[in-house]
Amino acid sequence: MATAQPRPPLNTRRSSTLTFNSPGLSPGGNTSRPNNPLLHKVQRLLSANLEDSGTRAALDTLGEQEDAEEVPKSTGGAANGAGVQGVGGALKRGGLRKEVEGKMAEGSREFLQAFSEVNDKLSMLQSHLDAMHVCCDEVQTELEKANTGTRYLLEHAEGLRQQRATAAVQQSLVHVFLTRFTLSNAELRALTSREVPVGPELFAAMDKTERIRADCRALLSGEAGEGTQAGLDIMEYTAQHLEAGYTKIYKWLTFEARGFAKDVLEVSATVREAVSRLKSRPEMLSEVLTILGTTRSTSILNLFLDALTRGGPNGLPRPIELHAHDPIRYIGDMLAWLHQAMAGEREFLESLFGTKGDDEKVARRVGEVHALSRHRRVKTGVEGAEKARTDWDRIKKLLDKDFEGCGRPLKIRVQQTIKSQESPIMAYRIATLIHFYKVTMERTIGEDALMSSVLGEIMDNAYEAFFATLQAQGRSLLRFIQPPAAALSAPTQLRDVLSTLREIMSVYATSLLENESSTATTLAKREEDFRDVLDAALDPALEMCGKMAEMRQAEWDRAVFWINCDESVLGTLEGYDFVGARRRAVEEDEAKYVDSLTAEHHSHLLKDSGLEAVVAALREKDAATPLSSLPPANSAAILAAQQAFTAFLSTVDPVSSPRLSLLPPHIAASIHADALRRVSEAYAEVWDAVADPANGYEGRDSLLRRMKEEVRMLLGVQ
Repeated sequence: MATAQPRPPLNTRRSSTLTFNSPGLSPGGNTSRPNNPLLHKVQRLLSANLEDSGTRAALDTLGEQEDAEEVPKSTGGAANGAGVQGVGGALKRGGLRKEVEGKMAEGSREFLQAFSEVNDKLSMLQSHLDAMHVCCDEVQTELEKANTGTRYLLEHAEGLRQQRATAAVQQSLVHVFLTRFTLSNAELRALTSREVPVGPELFAAMDKTERIRADCRALLSGEAGEGTQAGLDIMEYTAQHLEAGYTKIYKWLTFEARGFAKDVLEVSATVREAVSRLKSRPEMLSEVLTILGTTRSTSILNLFLDALTRGGPNGLPRPIELHAHDPIRYIGDMLAWLHQAMAGEREFLESLFGTKGDDEKVARRVGEVHALSRHRRVKTGVEGAEKARTDWDRIKKLLDKDFEGCGRPLKIRVQQTIKSQESPIMAYRIATLIHFYKVTMERTIGEDALMSSVLGEIMDNAYEAFFATLQAQGRSLLRFIQPPAAALSAPTQLRDVLSTLREIMSVYATSLLENESSTATTLAKREEDFRDVLDAALDPALEMCGKMAEMRQAEWDRAVFWINCDESVLGTLEGYDFVGARRRAVEEDEAKYVDSLTAEHHSHLLKDSGLEAVVAALREKDAATPLSSLPPANSAAILAAQQAFTAFLSTVDPVSSPRLSLLPPHIAASIHADALRRVSEAYAEVWDAVADPANGYEGRDSLLRRMKEEVRMLLGVQ
């Protein structure tokens, strides 16, 4: 068998055959058959788009069919082979329909055979389904019978499940109720048993009991019913155990209160919490505080006596009574010890009551006025502020109770020291020192406290002793009075009194009492407070000066002596604002004597100047009488006065005068300057009178040669 040669693609092969072997398609052929159907098909095929995928697939199928049926051709001449191939292709194309139809028929037979098998299978399946349907009906019937039989069991089971859920809910509620409204065995043991100490366990049990009672009050506030009886039972049940807890705290605190007899006191958190809880039982707390006050009073008294006689540990600090020879240090040490002890006691009590809040981190000194701050009132509200005020009242009462034993030994020692003082300065320093601590104590524990009363009593004794020394000093000044010295200076007795007064004023100005009250007391109040001291010290001395001045016959001497005394007083009072009223009174008295001396000194200078007669005539004459007609002021008298005045100007000192040498320099300078000013004014009056034509002077320009301005300049008048 010859091997088949490879063939070109179908579209190329068909195109070459039609182009070269068909006579009707040759370019030069005869076109006698214009309606050739083959030509039309060929043209349609040539004009078709063979790039379409469907068309290409159909042609490829035909080509494969043709190749499958082609037989080997002889290898004759090229032209003969081409002709046979074209005829065979044409024959195959003629039987193509038959062949295709045959294949389609064969395919249909195969399809029918396959469907016949499927139909047999479906028939078998249908028979099986019918059998199963019959079986399902039987099962359904049996299920309906079973369902009817078990429906009662299902309903009964559902009811049991609901009852079980309800029982579970009720059990949970009962558990919650018992947990919330009953106490556990451990909590009951903490409230009632002595074996459980006072501490967090007891406090937690009490808190729970209080919460149970609060919840019961809410339960009782509802409608009456079963809950009302339950609430009453629970309230009765918890009241007994709660009272047992408070009794346990009370007994424990009474024991602890007897143990606060040490020097260094520390308050534990348990004690502080116990006191806080016992505040709701005022009777119990009052008894505890009474025991505490008695314990602390005895302890503080023993400590005070030890500080007076034995001193501190190992003798340091030294006993206070070793300084009994120094009154200020002795009394000051005793009061300072009480001040420090009260500060420590106040801190102990504030810690005990828990009154130290965040708004009091800045320490308040003992003696500062205690007042609830606005921050605390806002923070805690009215109720909290009222509780804090109640706590502070308790603290003040305890402070008073704690220090009541120290009052008697303090009073005895201070009074003995006061009675031994003869110096008014020392007596006044003691009085002001006690006065300061009295005010401090009143601000700390109140004016009604025993220690405040003791300090008030010894303060009164100190002031009485001070004024007694001043009165004795005044009586001694008036007992022996002598005339002023030749220099008319302030007497030695006055200077001694003023020295004492200055020391007293210095004590008042620099005392702690003055510093404490300066922010709240006006200047007038301070003057009023010191007026009695000033009068008692100064009035006898001024009375002595007055009697001494009366021993001088000359008014000039009396005035000079008084000015010297007043200047000494003013020098002492200078620099202290709380003696302003008395200083002004002394200045007015001095001004009176200065005016008297100025007038007398002016008369003396006017006489020395030669103008006295002329000025007297000028000031005494009638307005209608010419001055030149008066003998003391005629032209000759004016010329004589002019000569005397010229000599006066050449000798007078415009700065000072020997007659004023006994006065203080600034007073003498002031008097001399004022007198010279008056002399200058008198000369100006005479000048104007001579220059007035109405006075009838002839040759007025030659009578007075010195101008008024020249005289003012020569006399140093400003």
